[in-house]
Formats: sequence, structure tokens, C-alpha cells
Amino acid sequence: MGLMPDVTFEADETGVSITSIRKLEDGSTFRRVAAAVLPTLRVVPNPRVAVYGRVESIGWVLPIDDHSFRIYTAGRVRNSCELARVRSRINGKLWEELTPAEHRDFPGDYEAQVSQGAITAHSEEHLASSDRGVAMLRRLLRRQLDAIREGRDPAGTSFNLNTAPVRFEAGNYLLEKPAHAT
Repeated sequence: MGLMPDVTFEADETGVSITSIRKLEDGSTFRRVAAAVLPTLRVVPNPRVAVYGRVESIGWVLPIDDHSFRIYTAGRVRNSCELARVRSRINGKLWEELTPAEHRDFPGDYEAQVSQGAITAHSEEHLASSDRGVAMLRRLLRRQLDAIREGRDPAGTSFNLNTAPVRFEAGNYLLEKPAHAT
């Protein structure tokens, strides 16, 4: 997708959603919604836009220690091994198959994250407007620590069996051009 999107961030009681809007040449609009949901969910639609609609998978980020985590993914699939096939590849290689030179030439999320150091000192950061979602999520996490300290349940948790399932808006959506547009 060579078009820069208009991006907005929105916080609610469970996390932060990121909406990207791109006006396409044919007059239609591509709307992509992703979310970071407390306590440990990432709800990110397929960047390859294989299909339009609600997100096909969600990932649970499991902290292991102060420096490590593991992501577990579950998704709706039609065929076995479908999730494995959508993994990102560069020059036909999975991330773990890239050489150090390829990691330098094609940096991704991991390279951006580890380049900050094992534990980033927030006082050393220089956040920009594109980091608005990071700041929103940090404020939400602070409020959750306050809730725990006060004996309340943090966001994204429920011990009530009658609590309704959480639904996510995340996904890739194609909005047709208005009928009156030329």
C-alpha cells in the first residue's frame, strides 16, 4: 500500500485502537483497525489484506521476564496451516532465516524494539505525534495499576461467568465510493 494513511488513536476502558484511513484512486476508502487490548491481547489484521472484514486472528503476548515475551496466535482458518502461510517473508525468507545484513537492510518491528535497549528509559525517549497511541496505552496501564492497588479488577479481566464476550472492531474494511461520486 503506497498511500500514507490518516491515522487516529482512540482509548477506551480496555485498550487503544488505531484506525488508518486511505482514500484509494477509484474513490473507495480502505479502513484498517488494529488494537492493543488489556491485559495482553494484540488484535492486528493481516497486512496483506487477503480478505476484507473482521480480523482473522488475535495474539496473546505472554511476558516471560523483564526482557522476553512469547506471542501465541489463534485464528479463523479454512485450511490447516493457513496461519503459518501468512507469516511475513522477505525475499522468500522468514524473519528468523534472514542474515544480519538482511535484518539491517529490511528492519521490522523487532529491530525497532531491540534497538532501544533491553529496558527503555522513558526519560530518554523523544515521543512524536505518531507515538500518541503509546502514550495513551501507558496512561491506561497506570490506571490499571491504580485499580489493582485499590482492590478493583483491572481492565480486560472478569470473574463473572455472565460477562458477555468481548467483540473487536479490528479488521480490514473496503468502503465503496459514494454513489454520487464520479
